[in-house]
Amino acid sequence: MVRVFPFRGIIYNKKKLRQLSQVMSPPYDVISPAEQEELYEQNNFNFIRLILGKEFAGDNEYNNRYVRAAAFLDGWLRHKIFLQDDKPAFYAYEQKFTCLGKKYSRLGFFGVIRLEDMGRGKVYPHEETYPKAKLDRLQLMRATNANLDSVFAFYSDKKDKLSKLLKQFTKKAPTLEAKDRDGGVNRLWRIDKKPALVRIMQEMKDKAVFIADGHHRYEAAIRYKNELKARNTKFTEDESYNHALMYFTPVEGKGLVVLPIHRTVSNLEYYDPIRFEDDLRQVFNVTPYLATKKTADGVRKKLLKEMTKVADKHAFGLYLGNHRFYLLTLKDEALVEEMVAEEKPAAWKKLDVTILHYAVFDRLLNIAHETEDKVTYFKRDDDAIKAVDDGRATMAILMNPTRIEEIIAVAGELEKMPHKSTYFYPKLLSGLVINRFEHGDKVKP
Repeated sequence: MVRVFPFRGIIYNKKKLRQLSQVMSPPYDVISPAEQEELYEQNNFNFIRLILGKEFAGDNEYNNRYVRAAAFLDGWLRHKIFLQDDKPAFYAYEQKFTCLGKKYSRLGFFGVIRLEDMGRGKVYPHEETYPKAKLDRLQLMRATNANLDSVFAFYSDKKDKLSKLLKQFTKKAPTLEAKDRDGGVNRLWRIDKKPALVRIMQEMKDKAVFIADGHHRYEAAIRYKNELKARNTKFTEDESYNHALMYFTPVEGKGLVVLPIHRTVSNLEYYDPIRFEDDLRQVFNVTPYLATKKTADGVRKKLLKEMTKVADKHAFGLYLGNHRFYLLTLKDEALVEEMVAEEKPAAWKKLDVTILHYAVFDRLLNIAHETEDKVTYFKRDDDAIKAVDDGRATMAILMNPTRIEEIIAVAGELEKMPHKSTYFYPKLLSGLVINRFEHGDKVKP
């Protein structure tokens, strides 16, 4: 049973910080070392100090980035850089952004969800996670006793009931407003009226919730809860630490944008380019796209456009350097059953990322068990191409985005997609609201 509750959010104090855009941050997992440095320099109270603090040579068990994050959080609360709301609330959150030349608006809300073990309730993950990243978020939770970043999830609101309710609150001045680094506008509204709180809780009860982003945070929250539960002989499920901060947005909304994540492959020991191209033709229809240095950019864009037109045929773009582009389409879906020996649902087997892994990485390149070392991921297709041209990679593989229906179909079967299958855009802005666990606090309707 999905149970969603309001919470006493911690937010930046507008009276202390006039330019809130200066203290907000992208989520920790998309920040490069250079961006981390920029955010540190941008403002002394930038949220980066909490979610991705710097590491120093002398760090130890008692002085490290997690301990420092907790000290910053306590200090900023003490000096009223942060303020905690007096009563529980939901927080409506709107993002207005531009993607690929088109304008979008995404509306949802922040609340806390009662934790459910994966596969035992109605909270569905869709992507595999890395142990190291989960431990990192767990250590941050242990130090701060807080959800600093939110899990990003979607649900179905076919009759638009919750969206209409949220829109009523967006007609007034926002509680917070800030721009992100891509120029998107982020607005937050506090919802603390009892009738609205009750209605949101009732509407969300028993809905299926699909995690779009933040799988590591959700799994870390479950482990954190289990650690505290083991010390509590009177565990009731109402404990505040049995909940996690989550952003909910309707799947029917126009702003749920999924972008592709492109790949490059490098460090191939026994790679024979002529043989590889011949082998490709056993599995794919291969169409060359001729280019020169002058026309390469236009050819790349043409290839990407053609890929979207034939997405139902499992299409990929391939770049082998020296301005050699190819369109690959799977010859026959029956090949999927032959290549994928695992007992998996049809929806999982027919994912482009699955076909790429088994057809190319496993069958043709023999690197299925080495992808962590040999495969690099790129949000921008031109960056992937540049990695090949610069000699940092042997080939680039351009992808179509995974469709929302595919995510739901796979997650609904309690299966997880391979790493880096989806890129929801834009990410949620970090620093808008924090959920902190106070000792002895209970979360009840």
